[in-house]
Amino acid sequence: MMNLEFVWNFSGLMNGMMDLPNLIGLLLLSKVVKEETDRYFKN
Repeated sequence: MMNLEFVWNFSGLMNGMMDLPNLIGLLLLSKVVKEETDRYFKN
């Protein structure tokens, strides 16, 4: 058995770690998204 507080903290940490690759991807693709959005609304 583990301490419940440790399990919740570990769960929160792992959820935060899953966010990092998504945030990096959003930052790297933000220029492409802006260009495509501008192109879409221009036509």
